[in-house]
Amino acid sequence: MKERIVDNAGVLDESDVVRVREELNALSDAHRIRLWVVFTDTFSGVNEATWTDQTVQLSGFGDADVLLAVAVEDRIYHFNLPSALTEISASDERSIMRDDIEPHLAADRWADAAVGAAQGLARAAEPSSTNPIPGLIILGGIAGGIGFLIIRSRRKSRAGEEKALRQLAEVDLTDRKAVAAFPTPVLDRKAREMLVDTDNAIRSSEEELERARDEFGAPSVSQFTRAIESAKRSLASAFHIRQQLDNNKALPAPQRHHMLVDLVSTCATADKTLDEQVDAFDEMRNLLINAPERINSLAQDIVGVTVRIASAESTLEGLKTRYSPDVLASIGNNPALVTTHLELADGSISSAREALGRGDAATAVAEIRAAEAAVSQAKELLAAVENAESNIRDAMSSLPQALKDVERDLEKARHLSKTVGLGRESARKLADARMRAEDAVARARAIRDTDPLGSMEHIVLAEDALDDVLAEASQTAERVAHAQRALANDMSAAQAHITAARDFIATRRGAVSAQPRTRLAEAERHLAHAREASHSDPVAALNYARGAVQLARQALDQAHREVKTWEAQQQRTFGYMPSGAHNQRTHSRRGSSGSSFGGAAGGAVVGGILGGIITEAMRQSGGTSSRHRGGRSGGSFGGGGARRSSGVRRSSGVRRSSGVRSTSFGGPRTSGRRGGGGRF
Repeated sequence: MKERIVDNAGVLDESDVVRVREELNALSDAHRIRLWVVFTDTFSGVNEATWTDQTVQLSGFGDADVLLAVAVEDRIYHFNLPSALTEISASDERSIMRDDIEPHLAADRWADAAVGAAQGLARAAEPSSTNPIPGLIILGGIAGGIGFLIIRSRRKSRAGEEKALRQLAEVDLTDRKAVAAFPTPVLDRKAREMLVDTDNAIRSSEEELERARDEFGAPSVSQFTRAIESAKRSLASAFHIRQQLDNNKALPAPQRHHMLVDLVSTCATADKTLDEQVDAFDEMRNLLINAPERINSLAQDIVGVTVRIASAESTLEGLKTRYSPDVLASIGNNPALVTTHLELADGSISSAREALGRGDAATAVAEIRAAEAAVSQAKELLAAVENAESNIRDAMSSLPQALKDVERDLEKARHLSKTVGLGRESARKLADARMRAEDAVARARAIRDTDPLGSMEHIVLAEDALDDVLAEASQTAERVAHAQRALANDMSAAQAHITAARDFIATRRGAVSAQPRTRLAEAERHLAHAREASHSDPVAALNYARGAVQLARQALDQAHREVKTWEAQQQRTFGYMPSGAHNQRTHSRRGSSGSSFGGAAGGAVVGGILGGIITEAMRQSGGTSSRHRGGRSGGSFGGGGARRSSGVRRSSGVRRSSGVRSTSFGGPRTSGRRGGGGRF
């Protein structure tokens, strides 16, 4: 943007422009805050946060530049501020949007919305007014005064925490000493955020690396492979710390603080490991060199994936006739999501061709990356259906032997219960274990045909109920032999549950928080330990395998609940559910690519549940496609944050170069911008 006021929609007359310019100048003169305003007809189906972030980066905005962007026909807006503008708090930001901008936009008072934004920024930037506590205490009496003080104390506490979080964002998070200076509540919030961002970063980076490996060969990308493996090890350590914190709520305060410092620093190390490879990766994967060839290849990929949809639907329908809905809940809407992703990919390809034709290199690269991400996710969704069938088939083939093994253990328990000299306490434990195991076996038999995975889980529970008491009453050699017999089945069950949880979380990552990811990471760690100990210590390996089953099940259950909650929120907000044609609004806007996928609403819903994987890949600087008021942007490949502009130092100490960049590879980071918006 070269002008502070841009009216491509033609909604301002000359007097409006003069009035808005006066307010912008007054704001700049009094507070050194530069507000830029743009009115356009549409964001062309692109998420509003993505559109404004692109405009900010291409315009070279700095730490004093604020952007108000309004799509008049779409009736969507976004208010974008620099994170460095600390005099405007998160509460101020929400107040400006709620009180000074949205009422005017809703009434089509376009100039008033721009004036309101300027006046709201000026009001927020003013020094605090006189403290009203004394007068309130006198008027309200002692009880009212105490209540006011409590409320004020809580508000001050929250405000202090928000300020500390902003300060923490400017710290080198790999510096443990610097991180340790912040209080436990601040570190706890930061840790939860970083776990999600870093997990998304690594998953997205792996996807981008896989595409690069296909293009250039494994030897050419070996340094990036090593970087991702190193980052994954760091993240696994961080998830393990989070699991310990969740399991031990009564930890001493100093120990809890120390562990949170470890967690934050470990995530930052993973982030830094990826970021150090960004420049080299971007240079290697310069899509402009072979953009036409890549577009043609993507078009062929779309055709190839399209012809697989019918087979996946047929597979799913066949599974539905044999298994209960709960068994197939994680993949039930995958074919519909594949169709949606391919529509987005096709639209991005069309936009990329148009951009190349007019010489718009930056848009072409962004659209190609968006198409790549959409096609990649479509393939993963189809693979999840195929994995489900394979996992169920493996469970079915393992069930007969697993049932024989647990029945053998039950028979042994019956025999041991008749042993002369068995202590009263041991006999009681053995009887209780037998009852629980017999109940679990009965449940497993009842659902073996409709829910093989669930049946296998009940068998694992039955074995778990018997193990300790059998070990107490048996010789060490017999216990080891039992563990060796059960281990293969239990490790197979663990892998099946982990695969189901991983596929579900990976394809709906934008709606899944840190807790399910922590459980999944712990399940993977337990299974890895089980494999390592399978020959040297089968008993320990068996315990690890069974722990992996429980943790993976918890991860999937929690992820299911969070996705359902997220979908309900989208239904209330957009009137659209990300499961195909159900509840899709009939008045969807056709985007610039010609796709009829519900305009910004559909793109935001699908992009949000995938953690920004699709629409965010359309940005040069990253960002999240889910629309949250007052939220921050996340990246398409490399995590939850957009790239900083030149000269702004990130928390890991890496300084970015100037110019338009792709978010091809790297860790999550604060973008240097914040904001919110939505429909009006």
